[in-house]
Amino acid sequence: MRQLSNLNEICRKYEILFLDDIDIIERACEINADLRRRGLTIQEADILIAATAMTRDLILVSNDSDMLRIEDISLENWLQS
Repeated sequence: MRQLSNLNEICRKYEILFLDDIDIIERACEINADLRRRGLTIQEADILIAATAMTRDLILVSNDSDMLRIEDISLENWLQS
């Protein structure tokens, strides 16, 4: 029950971004094709996260090194100095 309460609190504080935009899906397909062409792969969920950030002109804050494989993404890692 506590986890549900925590999730509700997060949902109230932060905007939830949905995968309901065809532009996000198209960008994800482009990213996937580019990675495959270059012989690189990452998880599909990471591709969708990156595509969402790129489509909405957001900076993606992540410590996931796989994101470095995606070209033209605005990426910050707050854990690195």
